This record gives sequence, C-alpha cells and structure tokens, in this order.
Amino acid sequence: MISRALFCISFLCAVLLLCPALHAGQKEAAAIDPQADKVLRQMSEYLNSLQQFTIHVENTTDVLLKSGHKMQVGSAVDVSVRRPDRMRADIAGDLRSQQLFYDGKSITLYGRKVNYYATMEVPSTMEEALDHARESFGLFAPAADLVSKNSYDILTEDVTSGDYIGLHKVHGVECHHLLFTQDEVDWQIWIENSKTPLPRKLIITEKWMAGGPQFTALFPVWNLSPKLPDNLFVFVPPDMARKIEFLPAE
Repeated sequence: MISRALFCISFLCAVLLLCPALHAGQKEAAAIDPQADKVLRQMSEYLNSLQQFTIHVENTTDVLLKSGHKMQVGSAVDVSVRRPDRMRADIAGDLRSQQLFYDGKSITLYGRKVNYYATMEVPSTMEEALDHARESFGLFAPAADLVSKNSYDILTEDVTSGDYIGLHKVHGVECHHLLFTQDEVDWQIWIENSKTPLPRKLIITEKWMAGGPQFTALFPVWNLSPKLPDNLFVFVPPDMARKIEFLPAE
C-alpha cells in the first residue's frame, strides 16, 4: 500500500497542495496595520471576482536533514480554476509528480510516478469540496487559501499582527510588501500594485522548528481569461493505473 504522505498536498502550493496552511484557531483581535489590511482585502476581493483563471507557481521548500543541515527542494505547479465547481492542479517537482482534479462531484489525486490514484466524493461547490478534503482526509489543495471565496478570513484567522513594509518589486512588478505573524509561523506576501492586485510572492517561515525553514512561492504567470473546457477537470485513469483509498485524517 502506498504511503499516506504521497497523497497529501500542502498549501500553496501549496498550493496545489504543498506547504503549511496559514490558519488555525481563532484568537484575540489581531493588530493589523490599516494599510496592510486594506491591500490584503483588495487582493481577496479581486480574486473572488474572477470566474476563471490559471496560475503558474514556482515553489521552493526547505527540508531539515538529520545532520542539522538545511536542503531546498523545488516544484512547479499549474493551477486552473473555473468557479464555482472546477479546479485542477499539476505538480512537477524534485520529490513529487502529482495531479489533482475536482470536477464538481469528486476530487482525485493521481501520483504519476507510481501510477496510483485515489478518489473521494465531495460537495458541489469548490469551498465545500476543499474543506471536506482537508477535514476528512488531511488533503490541502494547492493555493486553496487564496482561491477560496472567504480567502481574507482564512488568511487572517490566526494572525496576531500585520505590517505594511513598503513597495518592493518582484520580477520587475511593483508590489505591496506585507508581513503577518502567527504563533508558529510568520508569512510575507507581495501583492501587485495595480488595478489587478494579484499575489506575486509568498514566504512562510516555520518559527516552531529549529532553523526556521521557509516555504517560498512565486506567482509569475496569471491568465485571467483562459478557455477551460469541462474535460480539463475530468480524471481519466491511465493504462495500468491502480486505484487505492484515501486514509482518514485521524
């Protein structure tokens, strides 16, 4: 039986499915700088207004070795979203090669290297489907915290403070640089300073682990008017692919 880890994806990429989630339990009101709050809300509202889009994400993740040294691994993730009930993520990286399909009825995760796949029945809206996958099976879809309709609430749920750092460039694009803190992680986000306030970079620092490993996601390519046919989101098992079961989150 294939290990459970093969079929777990973390945020963002996280996205599609890789990296620590940014939310936990609700705590006391956070001290968020008004300008940082305004920019984050603008990004969330703009993303919510998009009916379909694609994102190309470049991720790097620090891995702590038993020797105490820190190693970095990378992955490229392509996410396609068509609201309210279609999503696909393709991951190609140093440690994993996976695909995730959500067709409005089910979520399927396919491991290309091992030719195994698992499918679960889910609700018919994206937010409910992703919540069900996370709560029942510990499966985090890529960039789920960003593409959810309630992304602002998710991103700020466990934040203790938020600061506006300034205007900095990411690959030549001028962005608002924001810094948020939580008990166990700090995270930074760079949001495009334009009429299309798209996230361009994200860094999550794990404070609870020795060495403070980081997850970095770059969002260099957005397509806000793609043509996304129904069959793009439908999983067709390849020859000799073996179906297995998801393990419950507990």
